[in-house]
Amino acid sequence: MSEFFRNEGVACTLMDSGKPHGLLNMSGGWARGGDRQNTGEPIPQLYVTHDHYAMLYRLATRKEGTTKAELEITNKFVPGPIAVYNTVGEIKGSEKPDEFVVVGAHLDSWDLGTGTTDNGTGSSVVLEAARLLSKCGVKPKRTIRFVLFTGEEEGLYGSKEYVKAHKAELPKTSMALVHDTGTGKVTAIGVQGFKASLPILQKELVGLKQLGVDINEGSVNGSDHQSFGRANSPDSVPGFAFQQDGAEYRLTHHSQSDTFDKARPDDLKQGAEVMAITAMRIANLPTLLPRQPVEE
Repeated sequence: MSEFFRNEGVACTLMDSGKPHGLLNMSGGWARGGDRQNTGEPIPQLYVTHDHYAMLYRLATRKEGTTKAELEITNKFVPGPIAVYNTVGEIKGSEKPDEFVVVGAHLDSWDLGTGTTDNGTGSSVVLEAARLLSKCGVKPKRTIRFVLFTGEEEGLYGSKEYVKAHKAELPKTSMALVHDTGTGKVTAIGVQGFKASLPILQKELVGLKQLGVDINEGSVNGSDHQSFGRANSPDSVPGFAFQQDGAEYRLTHHSQSDTFDKARPDDLKQGAEVMAITAMRIANLPTLLPRQPVEE
């Protein structure tokens, strides 16, 4: 869109927040694939509330008259690049410590709210799953690694860099599983195109039905599990993301309503239980999950 309008005298593009009740939205990233210093100068894109967007649309589509809008944009740039970090912990495997199961969530968030449902809730689930497994009195056969990724919102940068840094371990990594769609309870785990894993997961995780969780062929897009499972090579790691109850996620995420009062403790406890059980069961399988290529 920016390239299309570049020579048309457009000052900026106004985007509909797509949320009710005066809620804003936020998103971003370097569209040209480079870092900030090497990025071109795209047209600024601003979000406006849905009601204001609708009013501007009505004015702009009048048969007579001209609609004018005055914009004030204040930006702050800091010297970069800025070093950010993934947070990693693990429980060593008792029999195969050099084979891995990765469970995680992303730690970064947008700044309109406090980032509770996107993704403080997912991060808390990972920490609680780690606590549960460390206190259960039984060690997994494979190493379970807990990762809080950074830079997810800007383009999955933390998980991409993890994959680069741990490239030698990928053939020995059975699964990557993330929690990243808010505070709602986990309802399913989709195999994300790794269909050879479906019967294995359905058998090993049959007990999750008691927690209301199904194992299916579904997919979740746009989170850190995709950094593991897009390679379409023998090193491609089966990457899964929890499917969750909506719990107003599309209202709260990336908005000024993404605050602590939206967290649902009971649902988060269920999510931690599901993550802990899944990690332990996959870590104790006789073999790694099969490396079936991802279906585009």
